[in-house]
Amino acid sequence: MRHEEILGLLPNLKYGPDHHAGVWLFLLELLFWAVVFLFTMMLLRFRPVLLERAESRLHAASQRTGLWLLTFGLTVIFLRVALLPQIPVPIPVVHDEFSYLLGADTFAHGRVTNDAGPMWAHFESFHINVQPTYQSMYPPAQGLTLALGQKLTGVPWAGVVLSTALMCSAVYWMLLAWMPPAWAWLGGAFAVVRYGVFSYWINSYWGGTVAAIGGALVLGALPRFRKNPTSWMALIFAAGLLILANSRPLEGFLFSLPLVLAGAAYIVKSCARNWRAMVNRLLPAMVLLIAGAGGMLYYNWRSTGHALVMPYAVNFKTYHISKPFLFQKPNPIPDYRHPVMRVFYVYHELPDLVNLKSMGAGYLSQLKANVYYAFFLWPFLLLVAPALYAMARDPELRIILASLGLLALDLFAQIWPPHAHYAAPAAGAIILLVLHSLRHFRETHAEFGIWASRAVVIVLALLLISPVAQRLRDPYAAIPRESPQEVRQDIPLQVQRERIKSDLEARGGRHLLIVHYPVGDVPSQDWIYNDSDIKGSQIIWARDMGYLANRELIDYYPDRRVWYVDRGDSTARLVPYDQATQQWSLALSGPSFEGPLGPARSPSQPAQPTAVPAGLRSASYSTVQQHIP
Repeated sequence: MRHEEILGLLPNLKYGPDHHAGVWLFLLELLFWAVVFLFTMMLLRFRPVLLERAESRLHAASQRTGLWLLTFGLTVIFLRVALLPQIPVPIPVVHDEFSYLLGADTFAHGRVTNDAGPMWAHFESFHINVQPTYQSMYPPAQGLTLALGQKLTGVPWAGVVLSTALMCSAVYWMLLAWMPPAWAWLGGAFAVVRYGVFSYWINSYWGGTVAAIGGALVLGALPRFRKNPTSWMALIFAAGLLILANSRPLEGFLFSLPLVLAGAAYIVKSCARNWRAMVNRLLPAMVLLIAGAGGMLYYNWRSTGHALVMPYAVNFKTYHISKPFLFQKPNPIPDYRHPVMRVFYVYHELPDLVNLKSMGAGYLSQLKANVYYAFFLWPFLLLVAPALYAMARDPELRIILASLGLLALDLFAQIWPPHAHYAAPAAGAIILLVLHSLRHFRETHAEFGIWASRAVVIVLALLLISPVAQRLRDPYAAIPRESPQEVRQDIPLQVQRERIKSDLEARGGRHLLIVHYPVGDVPSQDWIYNDSDIKGSQIIWARDMGYLANRELIDYYPDRRVWYVDRGDSTARLVPYDQATQQWSLALSGPSFEGPLGPARSPSQPAQPTAVPAGLRSASYSTVQQHIP
């Protein structure tokens, strides 16, 4: 869990700076286990028959696995829809979300990619490509999920809810292959409450659930195939691999590699006995994998012109300074067309490299450990750690530990600040790890372990549902109270964007909105995102590129009302463009004119480095400046 998602009973607790959050979380885990211990002692003292009856009935009810497979998914949909009055449909905030929504709109209209048109320079933004084609930089799985929601309901977020429901069912199905039904039921219920209500996986467009589905399918199909090698299990295994390849390719590959090798080893042994039967069973899965690989190559070819070049790679080459891994040398700083994009990549992305050089890789590793511990393992670190040795001695569980280890090596070698959805392929595996640890504790501690396991389930259930009462009492508690200052400042920016969008939609007609960014704006949340069909959109968002370049854009869209907005204006007032330019028209003849509409230059001319505002002139800035050519 993230800091703001845990402990609804203690909503105002301060967690301190991010790099110290792990200490707070560990102290809270100690508190959790202290409560569990006290509750266990109370249960041992009174031995309530009610709990024994409840466990017996749960054991009996859990045998209806088909019913629960459907119920867990439907429960996610019901709970989240029921909470819409308190926590409404989320608005996109970060760059990634807008990029995924662009992919969704592209697929929903039956296209693989789009043409940005000759005015593409005005529409450049973060995490999207405008050349050679206009599209999301990310693999297509999340966009396809959102497109499904858009086609079915008109609301892309419906795809997020559906994918979260499918994830919880897939995790439960996976657990049934590794554990008795009662334990699998506990894991399914945990996934529903933990990820299906308040997690950012369901309350944003950022992703996570699709890759988790892929990981659960692969992990659930392997033991079933080894026990009963059918074509259906091979197909499910192949489908899981394709989902991983099209959601989180690198993380999915490393996570699934030990599982694929284990499956291959079993196939080789089986072929020695009856190779013809095994080939017949594998043939449908091989056809699916070949078709899926062909589709991926076609998608790359349509997107970038090269079957082996992903849109992600094109975006990195065009815009990024940093490369994904710590051991890679950074790219030369590109010639950006927009000062605001240069500022973002130089003063937002490049400092990660600088921090690593000045503070060492240990600093970023600590941040990553905090995030992944908080989201996936809290409050079970003290439960899992003692059981790792026993799991490592089990040949079946050893494969899962190898998958988690490879994924962890990748995540900790990356330079990016951590987010839990990076590790999404392992979500089901980590739930399995926790359940096995609890089961191991229960079986190795006689009667105390039995009552302690019951205490853990009860205390955790109260902890997980406590945010429900908190959010119902105070809907604004859905927004983190103790977020960093910059987050509290940036969230209203996206609210302003939604307000402007609603205002223009209510006016009717077709609009062109030119957005000016003040000097020094580092847009972690940006406004220049458009629909997949820019020319056919009701509202076009464009960057201010100076009077002459703007006039080219306006002339290209003559049928639109043209507006101007300044992101530096706290009220984000919409001003007719002609009215905004009147006060500067006389100054255009000056050779060095640069007003609020920016310098007069051609759209193809790269921007010159911008002056650094006083607010950025700090000790950290001077360090960054040394790395800028």
